[in-house]
Formats: sequence, structure tokens, C-alpha cells
Amino acid sequence: MDYFSGIVGQDKPIKLIKKSIASAHTSHAYLFSGPAGVGKMQVAMAFAHSLIALADEQAGVYFNEKMHPDLLIIEKMENRSLIAKEQISRQLEPWLALKPYRAQHRVAIIRDAHLMSLEAANALLKTLEEPPAYALIILICDDGNILETIISRCQSVRFFPVAEKDLVEFLQARGFDREKASRAARLGQGSVAGALRFVEEEGLEEIWETATGIIKDMAQGNRAAIFEAAEKLQSAPDLIIRIVETILRDALVIGEKNQDLLLAPEAPEIIGLLQSKDPGRLMTAIMEIEKLKTYYRRNVNTLLLNTSIGYQLWHALQ
Repeated sequence: MDYFSGIVGQDKPIKLIKKSIASAHTSHAYLFSGPAGVGKMQVAMAFAHSLIALADEQAGVYFNEKMHPDLLIIEKMENRSLIAKEQISRQLEPWLALKPYRAQHRVAIIRDAHLMSLEAANALLKTLEEPPAYALIILICDDGNILETIISRCQSVRFFPVAEKDLVEFLQARGFDREKASRAARLGQGSVAGALRFVEEEGLEEIWETATGIIKDMAQGNRAAIFEAAEKLQSAPDLIIRIVETILRDALVIGEKNQDLLLAPEAPEIIGLLQSKDPGRLMTAIMEIEKLKTYYRRNVNTLLLNTSIGYQLWHALQ
């Protein structure tokens, strides 16, 4: 069974992993890094399933029940902002100390490894230095917040944004018409998860109006718009912010020169409005908002986070 089938746009990482499995030369640890939503977790799961199934003919039964004894997934606990040291020292380490039950390997996947606390990262470092021969650890990272000492002990596998044409084909295969798939693929900006969120959102027109309204209000220079925007973002922060970022990039990179290349061709009026704004401030806002939005995956006060994003946007549009 090909557990990698159906994964879109990541042929290069998949080819590398398949080759290592076929040659029986897998590393003890891998670092899957790249943008959020491009398929890192899907590839990690396919890797784990493929490796375990080599020695366990009944593995598929356990995978279907999501309970194979030789597969462990570590992720941030609910209501916690970071992966805690205890999850490494009390969960991962004792689990890896046990020999495989059914397979030749025990595979541990650490999802959102960039959210490990410093204490958790240091605890993991000890495991990476002297792992059991049967152990394979896969770290999944969306940004660069990983200790260099951990990076140096892992085989790095880089993931990149999925091509727009691949996203369109993927969405069409799921039954969405080409126009809707094309729009979602543009707004997804290389993220499979992002494109799916857009194409499956029934209230997208209202969300679009909210995003464009925030930009218009900010451009008028009224500071109260910062707090109004923070409230509006509460409804669907991931989609609204993605649309805002898309419009800012259009204004910065393309402007009114070539409307066919706009990621958000529905907003020519706003693109024109933004042409008078400082490009340096727009670029700074894009980068800062990109950093800030990663905190939504942590246990933080979202209203305060929205307000910080509002301040960045307001400053860029003055």
C-alpha cells in the first residue's frame, strides 16, 4: 500500500523518504520544516505508516483505529501555549525505552516542534544524542524556533508552498468547480490547509467584506479602527488576516500595473488606495503580521493578539 498517495505538491520530500525506506537507511531523527499547511504532518504520518507496515502485516487495522502501539504523536496539550518538558521526559522517553511491540521501529512524531519550551527542547536533545537503535523521531516545524543543537542531530527535510495549479487540481478532484478552486488556491498561497479553509467557507463573501472594510477604515487614520478591527478579527482570524495580507502584497508587488497577476483581483479599488502608502511600512506590516499570527496556535488572549495585528496594520496605512 502506498501511504503517500493523495499528498499534493511534495514530490521531492516524498521521493527522498521513499528512497531511504527502500534502502533501509533511515535516520534516527528527521526535521520536517516549512510553511504551515503544506503537508508536513501528512508526509510524516505516511512515513511512519510505511515504515511500521514493513514488519507488521496487520498494521493497517491499527492505523484505522489510530492506536498502533509503535506510533506515538506528541503535540501541544489543550489550554497550554507550549509543549511541556513533562511530555518529553514522562511520555516520550519511557515510550521509546520499550522495544517495538509489532514492528521493527517505534516512530514518534512531535507536531509543532517549534512550540517546545526550552526545557522540553533540552530534554529531547538528550534523547536525540543516544536514541535506541529501533527509534525514529520526526519533528514538524513551521518556523525557525528550534535549537541549533537539535537541528544538527536531525536529517533536515524542507517543504515548500504547493504550486497554485496543483492546489486547483486538488480542489477540483474534491468536487469544487474551477472558478471556486482557483480563487481558493490563490488565497491559500501555497497552503493546502489554507486553500481548503477558503473553498469550504460558506460565508466567504462576508469575510471578504470584513477584511476589505478593515483596510479602508485603517487607511482613514482613525485610531479607533484598531480596536474595531480587533473585534472583527475574532470571527475568523485566519481567513480575514490571509485576505488582508494578500491585498497588502498585491499593492506592494504588483499594484495597478497588471491586474491579471493580482492574488486578490476583486479589490482594485483598495489596491489603488494603497498605492500612496509607504512600501517600506507595508513590507514591515506583512512580516510582523506573519509572525504575530503564529501565536493563534498557542493559548493566548486572542483579542490582545488581534489588537497587536491592528496596530501593525494601522501604522502601515498612515
